[in-house]
Amino acid sequence: MAKIRAEKPLIVEERRNVGEVSRQLWRGLARFNQKTAGTYHYSRVVLTVRSARGRILGGLILQQWWKESYIELLWLSERARRHGYGRELIAEAERRARRRGSKLLHLNTYSFQAPRFYEKLGFCRFGKMSGSPKGESRYFYAKRL
Repeated sequence: MAKIRAEKPLIVEERRNVGEVSRQLWRGLARFNQKTAGTYHYSRVVLTVRSARGRILGGLILQQWWKESYIELLWLSERARRHGYGRELIAEAERRARRRGSKLLHLNTYSFQAPRFYEKLGFCRFGKMSGSPKGESRYFYAKRL
């Protein structure tokens, strides 16, 4: 029979070295996940749209692990919107995901962002949370590759 500790563990808000504690927690989860489901083969790709002078006008961050890819964010400045750059960024993310062997591309967006944009590109909504922020919703999308 396992010995029960006399001291009860405490839940503590970390205020010092938050970055290092966060990394320690992520490493712990990663070890568990990889022990259970196999090596991640994690990668993170940052794609940008730049002006002729090199100024960042927007971009996309793509995370990849196992057989899935996740669009962490897609942002375009007001100046870069409605010129097809968002569609091009998504197409490049899909190409990279397929080349890597991903079977699924997923993301989330808010009702005040671009849900119809993703639907036009073939993403299917599979979830919704309402009320945060007030009067808005968060949508979850996936696309089989």
